[in-house]
Amino acid sequence: MEQLTLFATPYKYIMDTSSILSQKPGEPHTRLVYKSQWENIEHYMKEKVIVTCSEIVDEIKDKDIICWLNMQQCDVLDIDDEVQMNVRKIVTDNPKMIEFTGKSGTSSGDAFLIATAMKYGLAVITEENPDKPTKIPQICKKYGLQAMNITKLCEVEGWKF
Repeated sequence: MEQLTLFATPYKYIMDTSSILSQKPGEPHTRLVYKSQWENIEHYMKEKVIVTCSEIVDEIKDKDIICWLNMQQCDVLDIDDEVQMNVRKIVTDNPKMIEFTGKSGTSSGDAFLIATAMKYGLAVITEENPDKPTKIPQICKKYGLQAMNITKLCEVEGWKF
């Protein structure tokens, strides 16, 4: 059972692998160009406004990105019974979300990300295609969760560069 606290968590957003990796050279939000955007994201991570979950961290194979996440002191939310129950519901309702075909591009981490967002009432930050029915944005929509990419995050937070 989870311990109750007197203070609400500052968590507002949970970040997907696709967004975390988008800071790399050659990616859509490369740090080489969007330095101040990433400084804002880093600040939000340190303030616990942006978090991620353990399954997302497990997906990341880039040691430099893992080191970066650790340097930001990003909260990594663990999977508990409530999240597991949410995952069961998500994959039961959306069986095509997870395909174990050996192809990259489909992840079991997605269901855990959404399930964690459900538990904490978080908006999901992802770079996945918002129009594909088996991707994070459409699955989030089914459960009343907001999903956005980094550009939309900047708009919502009023960040100007």
